[in-house]
Amino acid sequence: MTEQPKNDPRPPAGKADWLGLHLWQIQGVRDVLVVFAVLGLLWLGQKISIVTVPLLLAILLAYLFEPVIVWSMRRFKVTRQTSVGLIIVLVIALVVLPVALGLSVGVIQAVDLVGTVQTKIMLVDTNSTPGLEGSELEAARAAVDPDGKGFWVWVRDQVADARDEQSALNTGFVAVRDWLSANAEALAVKAAGVGFGAIQSIGRLVTQSFGVLFMAFITAFFFFFISTGWVQVKGFGRSLLPSKHRDLVLDLSGKFDRVISAFIRGRLTIAFIQSIVFTVGYLVIGVPAAFILGPVVALLSIVPYLALVGVPISITLLALQGYEGLRGEWYWILLAPTLFYFLGQALDDYVWTPRIQGKSTDMSTPMILFASLAGGVLFGVFGLLIAIPIAACLKILIQEVFWPKFKAWAEGREKDFLPISRE
Repeated sequence: MTEQPKNDPRPPAGKADWLGLHLWQIQGVRDVLVVFAVLGLLWLGQKISIVTVPLLLAILLAYLFEPVIVWSMRRFKVTRQTSVGLIIVLVIALVVLPVALGLSVGVIQAVDLVGTVQTKIMLVDTNSTPGLEGSELEAARAAVDPDGKGFWVWVRDQVADARDEQSALNTGFVAVRDWLSANAEALAVKAAGVGFGAIQSIGRLVTQSFGVLFMAFITAFFFFFISTGWVQVKGFGRSLLPSKHRDLVLDLSGKFDRVISAFIRGRLTIAFIQSIVFTVGYLVIGVPAAFILGPVVALLSIVPYLALVGVPISITLLALQGYEGLRGEWYWILLAPTLFYFLGQALDDYVWTPRIQGKSTDMSTPMILFASLAGGVLFGVFGLLIAIPIAACLKILIQEVFWPKFKAWAEGREKDFLPISRE
């Protein structure tokens, strides 16, 4: 090793000239600047979310639809541009338009349910009026439920039998009636304000609808160009990887891709099938607002067993509807939604998941349940959605990176079991 000349202005070998360094040349400062740069990008992305959200959504959709695009290109001998265009048209025709139509029908059903419940409450309140006697009282009772059975009949009979002033039920209805009479003028003023607010709400709804349509158009626009250039996008991402760990990163990325893509594509496909099944099933059973409740329960089924919350909701809605005949019987109200849920869950567990999704995550049921609960506790509903694929990726990371290092350390072949240790 040659010695450095005495007249050489450079610092001695192995020593840094701190006075001649810029701040961004100091490793610690550079790390802090990188963190601030990432936070700045996130802040900027949030500020221009009208562009970043459709862009990120388009990237996710391009990733999810890539196998479909490749399959259609091979099957029908078409170009990538043609395949992507056909997928956009099919999604609009088979998903967007039916969903919009179903939501419209669902809103109409929900409004009808609210009107029905309000009518029943008014009739029950009328029955509690002491002025009704004899035939008038019987006519009012019959108007609540002509069949003479069901939930509202039970409420009606309880109210009608509470004749004495000491009854808490009778006192409550009398108090509500007296308050409505004493505050009729104030309620009229508030009703006018509510009407004005409804007009404003309609205006906001129209504005938001245009915003949603614009976001959908931008997303479809980005999706087309990202999907047609997906090979270049993947190549660009691969070029950003450091050459030293490129093979390991690509190997782990491939395993992550198989887990995440299979789980997300599989669960979304199953949720789409479940939305049809639950909607049709609720219509057959007689559950009100089936075009809203069915898709909501299907989306909840993405998280294992979360769709169970649809059972008490469907039972309550079925009871409030106050059907005549079989649908109004208590055993139908309790058993029909419950048995239908378990039928849908059995189809999911034993038919659709094995055929469509398979064992994509390679995780046992206790691990899936633990991951879902942990994700929900930490990050709420969003955590429930991402918990299982993240847990599966962590399992792969531990098996492929951490565990071999740990075993080598336990056997004395490594000084440190952390995968980030220096070589």
